[in-house]
Amino acid sequence: MSQLNISNIVQLLRDDLSKVSSLSFELRSDHLQKVSKPLLKTLFQTLSKDIKIEDAQQTSLCDCLIEYMGYDRYTAVEATMCLFRLRDLSENLTSKLGDKVDALLDLQSSKADRYKIVKILSQLFTFDPILASEIFNKNAAFANLLANEVTLLSNEFESPSSETWKHLNNILMLFSNACVDEISRSLIASMYINLLLKCLRLDENDSHLQIKCYATTITVKMWRMIKPDILANNSQLLSLDSLSEISLSCLSKGMETSIECLSLLSTNIQIKNKLRNANTLDTLVELLKKKEHTKYGIISLLSSITIPNRVLKIKQRSVMTLKDSNSIDLIDIHTNGKLEASRLNDDIQKIRYVCKELIAKGFFSSYLVSIFKSLESSKGLIGECIKLMHNVVFPDIDPDADSRDQLNDDKGYYDLYIKEFTQIIRLLTAYLIGTSQNMKYSHETFITFADPNIEIGESDLESRSIAIKALTSPEISGNVNGIYGGHDLEFSLSPVPFIIEILIQHDIDIGMSNGKKATPFSTLKKQVFSSFDVYYAFIALAAIASIGHEQIKQTIFTLGFDSIMNTLHTNEEKLQFASLQLLNEICDLPLCVAKFFNWNTETDEYYQNFKVLTYLIQSTNYESQCLALQIFYATSRFEIVSEKLANNELFCKVLNSLFHNQNSDDALTYYALLVLSNILPLNKKLSDNKLSIFNESKSAILSHINSENEQIQEITNIMAHYLS
Repeated sequence: MSQLNISNIVQLLRDDLSKVSSLSFELRSDHLQKVSKPLLKTLFQTLSKDIKIEDAQQTSLCDCLIEYMGYDRYTAVEATMCLFRLRDLSENLTSKLGDKVDALLDLQSSKADRYKIVKILSQLFTFDPILASEIFNKNAAFANLLANEVTLLSNEFESPSSETWKHLNNILMLFSNACVDEISRSLIASMYINLLLKCLRLDENDSHLQIKCYATTITVKMWRMIKPDILANNSQLLSLDSLSEISLSCLSKGMETSIECLSLLSTNIQIKNKLRNANTLDTLVELLKKKEHTKYGIISLLSSITIPNRVLKIKQRSVMTLKDSNSIDLIDIHTNGKLEASRLNDDIQKIRYVCKELIAKGFFSSYLVSIFKSLESSKGLIGECIKLMHNVVFPDIDPDADSRDQLNDDKGYYDLYIKEFTQIIRLLTAYLIGTSQNMKYSHETFITFADPNIEIGESDLESRSIAIKALTSPEISGNVNGIYGGHDLEFSLSPVPFIIEILIQHDIDIGMSNGKKATPFSTLKKQVFSSFDVYYAFIALAAIASIGHEQIKQTIFTLGFDSIMNTLHTNEEKLQFASLQLLNEICDLPLCVAKFFNWNTETDEYYQNFKVLTYLIQSTNYESQCLALQIFYATSRFEIVSEKLANNELFCKVLNSLFHNQNSDDALTYYALLVLSNILPLNKKLSDNKLSIFNESKSAILSHINSENEQIQEITNIMAHYLS
């Protein structure tokens, strides 16, 4: 784009601003929407990174954009977006902005001028909080302007005009945006709390409700900074319960500001429970349909009320989450004191209710698909959508909690449940694929980065980790045939490499990796995935592998076999069990069979794998014992494997010990007999009769002929022929 074009745009902006300033309020609003906004959009597109703009033109653009920020909020947003682009092209934009605000302060001579500055500074907090804070807290001219206007507004409360409410809204919007900065929050809490108290005491007629909504939001943002004596003297008015009631009233009237306030309040467990109801959900969904720019707030609020408190605590200890010193999550909403520990338990049933309602509304198919497809959706919005999807598929991730509710018997709901979960998987995998274009997966290094200089930000890594964890949900694994079974290979295979990232990263974290492997999370200094996440990753992979697609099994083997073996070498019984479940699903692959049985001596590498699996037959975990036997049974159907087993003294000794000590008619006996049935027929073929060891347990084995279990009885009858 040439210098001439930039010059033309600057002139067009100046002409437009001159026109806007001459219009009446009614005509101005229409002009800003139809003329000014398209002009600003053109500027935004023009300010590409390869363009060069002279310093004088930068100053002119800066002056124009600051002027636009003094009009309605929608035009101000467009101007702010242009400033973000301009900042990439200017080394001293902050200085230019500061100079422009100083000039406006020097030239202001009317109430309109003063409130234009208020609106500009309010918007400036969304662009450059540091500069805005400097002006808000340290600029004497602005401090005097603000103090005088607040005093005038306070005095007008007794006999207000429509102008009073309009100006008060502008002041409150400034305060709300200024709360992004701690010093500014402190100033508002100490200097302007009386104005906020007056606003909170207003009745709830339509002309006051927006003001009460802003005042409530500001009060919540700075609640922990309110002086104790003021809090004590206004305990009912300033209670979080009272503030939440005001916000809910505003929400019912469709006021957007209430969404931000409720999102802030929803960190408190008592408030969360208040919000988990049909009326609130219905209102939020209706607002999502009608108000395009409230999407982030609504999704964020839904994400907040669907996350169990226990999970939130785990997340807050994460490397990617900083503790908020102004948090209200431990405040009793009725007394303003500290919430008793006994009242911190979450209502899991209410969380499940919200999740179920979102599914019943077809929420993810109806609303989230369009968000993910839109090029205008911010990373922040996508991140909140991912959190919400995770919470819904993982409504309670406590491994010791009661079993999950059974699916509703209503087939219509079940079909919708499957449809929504399928859609969630599509959205999550599409997101992960889209953000993995710089990565290539392989056995040797797991992930290779095409351009190693491209860094992934921590917020992106957080979204990635949450998306991957969501794919391991036991809700999905427990309904794997319904969700994956009716779809093509590509759909079923797509989550697999991402889920394996959990396993590889866990190996790296605990020092079990070979040093060559990497994941997108390798640069972080703390663990991203817990043992809990690893457990469900194994279970999820086992569930997907159970569908039976050969390519899925092959991919899991290629990328994840090392992690399976690393886990089998650990002493974590729960993880051993989960990894055995996965191994049981892929053990029939020829390459997998070779990993355990392609050895000649005890010093061979693969013999160590065989030895570990053999000793797991003696695990103290009953279910792991059964799985180890199932794997030996599945693989011993290959003659080369059965011969290997029959010739191995260690294996025969370990298997025999089961019969020696096991007399009950249970699964362990059944699987042990099945394995034995595959190796005993080789008795006469062996030159060195290792199988004679089973004669020690002959009576114990044959006693199962009288078993009440028909399967055990049948297999024992077969064994009798070889043990006679």
